[in-house]
Amino acid sequence: MLGFEEYISETEIVLKEHRDYEMLKNMKWYFIELPKFRNAQVDMNDKLNQWLAFIDDYKGERAKMAEEKNDVIKKAKVEMNYLTGEEAERRLQWLREKWEMDYNSDIGQAKREGKKEGKIEIVKNLLKLNMPIEQIIKASSLTEKEVQEIKKSM
Repeated sequence: MLGFEEYISETEIVLKEHRDYEMLKNMKWYFIELPKFRNAQVDMNDKLNQWLAFIDDYKGERAKMAEEKNDVIKKAKVEMNYLTGEEAERRLQWLREKWEMDYNSDIGQAKREGKKEGKIEIVKNLLKLNMPIEQIIKASSLTEKEVQEIKKSM
C-alpha cells in the first residue's frame, strides 16, 4: 500500500517522509501492511508481532509460535476455534439434533396428554351412564385405580 519497506508505520514517519499520506493532525495512526509482515523477518518475542501473526493466519506457523509465547493468544485461538471451523459445525449439528429430539419429545408428550385427557372424558361419560367399572377398565385400558380416581374427582 505504502511505498516503503516497513510493515508498521506511524503517522509521524509518514508525515515526515511522505506528506501526501497525511490524514488527520494531532492523531497517531498506525498502518500495518500484512503482505509486508508475511515477508519480513520478525521478532516473535514482540507482542505486536505475535498478534499480527494470529490476525494474519491463526492456524499458521508464526501463529503457533505466538501461541507458545503468549497465553492470551492461546485463549484467543481456543475461542476462534469455538466460533469457526469444525468445532462450530459440530456444535451447530449438536444443537440441531437437540432441537429435533426436544421437539419430538414435546410432540409425543402432547399426544399422550391429549389421549389421556380424551380417555378421562370418555370414562367420565361412561360413569355418568352408570356403566360397570369392569367394562370401563376394558374399554379405556386404564387401571381400576385410575378409574376410581376419576370417579372421585367428579
